[in-house]
Amino acid sequence: MLIAKITDSDFFGGEPQYVDGQTGYNVRGVLFDGKGNIALMKPENSEYYKLPGGRIEITETTDQAFLREISEQTGYNAEIVGYLGWVEEHKAKKNRCTVSHCFVGKITDDNCNEEVLQSAQERLGFTLQWEDFNNAIAKIKELLDGCKDYQACFTLKRELLILETTADKFPVC
Repeated sequence: MLIAKITDSDFFGGEPQYVDGQTGYNVRGVLFDGKGNIALMKPENSEYYKLPGGRIEITETTDQAFLREISEQTGYNAEIVGYLGWVEEHKAKKNRCTVSHCFVGKITDDNCNEEVLQSAQERLGFTLQWEDFNNAIAKIKELLDGCKDYQACFTLKRELLILETTADKFPVC
């Protein structure tokens, strides 16, 4: 089920433009730790946060890709709680559409593979932070309100939509 289509018009006004050009397919989602906290990735030298996720490999299902990305980016094994739907980002300035399949997951144990986490942080240039779910929503809303960076605006809007959909569909997580 489609969660939303994000376009340049969400930030700059005007009529929505839907990109028919290049399309990339990703997975992304909310990872809970069992204490009401979620994983947030903070890219180096940035003022925004994103949820764990990444590209779907050609040999993977969306479920497999989500669990792989969680493991690679956080060092934790996880299980899927549910599928939320997908978000389309139509970036007219870049003539690119990104479709992100969105999940809710939870870690299956408290054993983080620190070596995997450190490698991911060095390779991808981010820091993993655990944040209370409601605080994460408030933080992302605040960052989105003052956002001036084109890519960050799309990222923050996408993450906010995913978090709000999670709150609606999985309030007990």
